[in-house]
Amino acid sequence: MKLMTSLAASAAAFVLAGCSNGADDAPRPVFPDAEPATQFTRAYSMTESPDGQVRVFAKENGDETWLYEVRRDGKAWGEPVRLEFPSKSILVGPSFNPVDGTLLFASDAEMPQWPGRKDLNIWQVELLDGEWGQPEPLSGDVNTGANETMAVVSADGLMVYASNKSGSYNLADARRDDEGNWIKQRDLEEVNDFRTNDHLALTADGRTLFFYSHRAPKIGIVDIWISSRQEDGTWGAPRNPGEPLNSAGIDYGPGLSADGKTLFFSREGDLFQIPVSVVLAGDPDA
Repeated sequence: MKLMTSLAASAAAFVLAGCSNGADDAPRPVFPDAEPATQFTRAYSMTESPDGQVRVFAKENGDETWLYEVRRDGKAWGEPVRLEFPSKSILVGPSFNPVDGTLLFASDAEMPQWPGRKDLNIWQVELLDGEWGQPEPLSGDVNTGANETMAVVSADGLMVYASNKSGSYNLADARRDDEGNWIKQRDLEEVNDFRTNDHLALTADGRTLFFYSHRAPKIGIVDIWISSRQEDGTWGAPRNPGEPLNSAGIDYGPGLSADGKTLFFSREGDLFQIPVSVVLAGDPDA
């Protein structure tokens, strides 16, 4: 009981610490001239290629969700263009792998081993010399026939992914074997709870995991949470960084820039960006 009280007090203190940042630390819109999102056009999970030249994000269109890319043109960014990857109506969870530059994403395209199913599975596609390759499902046992909605990878090859195989959306990790297949290692019991845990971002050094959750203590409907990887490979107790990252509304869909200095996220369906240093400024475990 004393341990739980201590953890709750620490989490509350972290939330309050995050509230002290000034106006200069406020999140900025990624697309300042775009029309505000509606409940049918929400965007989230922006990721940036290792060379910093391409960004990909998910955007809803009613009951459908697609992936869009924007490309750097000098110092500016171009207009979003829809990516034509295999799917029925849902493409979500984009994340660039810093190890090989491939893009990981989730698709509801039919899998040969599970005909007729409508679940989401993790796919990957190469981006070579500015051209997209042929997308293919991730090999190994990460895809299960349940919903695998997103996977992120660190520079040392650790994958963290979200799945509802257990009945609720929880996190697990995986690594590649000698044949290049992604093999599940374990469920992240120290991070998971009975509420949804999804929409991931992992720093390249593999030390800091961002994800969204409905858990408490929270300051909004949905908040983005943080966990730090320990020396023994386990993850520390999830922490709520509070404001200015989180608000009284809906904050979710974190993603990272190529240099790891900028956190992208969605607020009420609009894409925003904020320095990672601001988010972690009040975090004693960062």
